[in-house]
Order: sequence, then structure tokens, then C-alpha cells
Amino acid sequence: MAAHPDILEQRDRLTVPFVGALTVHVCVIALLFIGWYWMNRRRDTLGDLNPAGGQAYTVSSVHNIPIPRREAPPNPVANDTQSTVPTAPAKQQIQKNQPQPDKNAFEIAEKPKRQAPKPTHQQQYTPPAPANQVYSRSPQALSNPMYGAQSGAGQVGLGPNTPLGNNRLGWYAEIIRQKIAQNWNTNGLDARSQNAPAVVNFYIMRDGSIKNPQIVQTSGNPTIDNTALRAVYQSNPFPALPPQISEPYITAQFTFNLR
Repeated sequence: MAAHPDILEQRDRLTVPFVGALTVHVCVIALLFIGWYWMNRRRDTLGDLNPAGGQAYTVSSVHNIPIPRREAPPNPVANDTQSTVPTAPAKQQIQKNQPQPDKNAFEIAEKPKRQAPKPTHQQQYTPPAPANQVYSRSPQALSNPMYGAQSGAGQVGLGPNTPLGNNRLGWYAEIIRQKIAQNWNTNGLDARSQNAPAVVNFYIMRDGSIKNPQIVQTSGNPTIDNTALRAVYQSNPFPALPPQISEPYITAQFTFNLR
């Protein structure tokens, strides 16, 4: 009687399962590496890794020139004197009436017609001076409402947690920072009431518009926080994003410090 062969005594080949398992593990490791690289890739954002470092712009009022103003009547002429007393107004010249032409006179065709001289200055109404007005013989010193003492100070800088991806966007960050600094009104704010710099975070869209401005770090004074938010809103819109940025928006963060 012939013996039946035992199929369990035959060894299976492990080459195909080993190659398949190795391929699966390699694919999983590759997917994990690609996901890690995608989450940690360098992005173009505005800001600085160190909130205390970097250049900050001093904020001041721009509606006047920071020159001490004299308490005197307005006088746009700069005279070399310190007198604040106005000089006496010049006497107005009385215009003489033009002589009436003779009724019997006639024009000569060959002779060109003479035109009457036009007045060089138009007469304007000048209010009469008070009876007790005192005048000075020396010219009055310059007094202009455009001059005034500096009434407000502060610094606007790039905030933390929004590193600038590379130096190719430095010029764009400077434009935004200058515009926000010009719109930050610090008049009437007391620097002693600020515990920390106010930090405002917002998004700059492709067309330069801003979205979702919010305070991420309070200064301890709601008035200072509101002026910082108002400066960002009044700066909207910014210039459009540079063509080097491929993303639809970028994150920006700025600090507002009165000290």
C-alpha cells in the first residue's frame, strides 16, 4: 500500500510575505515623515521670534509740527523778533475814481484802445480793531496753529510667535508697521497704567484686507487695548500680499508699548 505524502512537512516560502510586510512598513514610515514635514514646513508670516528684539517705531501726533507754539495771534510771517504784540495794520489806499470820458470825444480807429489798469489786490473785509488795542513797532514773531508740542509717544513692534519666514518680506513688514504706527493715537494715555505691551493678532488676506483683529495679550488698561485695535482697523486695507506668498493669507502680530 502506497503511503500518502504529508503536506505539512513541506515548507512555505516566506519571500512574498516578507516583501509585502516590508513594503507596508516603508509606506507607513514615509507617510509619517511627509506629514511631519508638511506640519513643520516654513511659512511666510510677519513677526519676530523675540518680542523684545527688533526695531520699533516711535509714535507721535502728525497733525502738527513739534515746535513750541507762542500764545499770540496767528502770524504766518517769520520775523526775527520775540514780540507777540501785533503791528498796526497798514493804511488802505483809497482808489481814485477814473476820469469820465468826454461825451464829445470819438475814438480813432488807428489808435489801440487803452485798457484800464486792474487792481493788484482785491479788497477784503477786515474787522475793526478794538479801541484799546496795543500795537508794536517791531514786527510780530511767527505764530502758527500748525505748531505745537509733541503730545503722545509709544512704540509699535513686531510681535512674538509669528516669525518672519525669510528676509524677502522685510520690506512688506516695514510698510505695515509704519502704517499702524501712524494711526495709533496715544494722546491722553498714561504709560504708568500699562502693565505689559498690548499684543494684537490679525490676518492679512491676499488683497490686503484684514480679518479677525483681536487682543491676544492685554496691557492691563482697556483704553490702551482699544486704541491698539483702533489703529489696526484704521490701517485697513494694507497693500496686497507680494506675489512671493503662495498662501491665501498670512498671520501678523504687533506689540503696542507706551514705555
